[in-house]
Amino acid sequence: MVYSAWTNTHLSKWLTDAGITKKITFHSFRHTFATLQLSKGTDIYTVSKMLGHRDLKTTQIYAKIIDQTKRDAANKIQLDL
Repeated sequence: MVYSAWTNTHLSKWLTDAGITKKITFHSFRHTFATLQLSKGTDIYTVSKMLGHRDLKTTQIYAKIIDQTKRDAANKIQLDL
């Protein structure tokens, strides 16, 4: 996805003003938004429509991240049997 020069220029300025040196793109915000929505329980179909995805498979990439996060959290608990 290509974003306008206006968007990229302003994003770069906001990051610089905030003292953030990490490379962050507008797409990073979309990714964070999708991941947060799914982690807070928003259904995948709704997130897909909010992001404007034509195919639900595109949104499922974000769901896999959430599934892995849940597995990692569950695996932190070790039961001594």
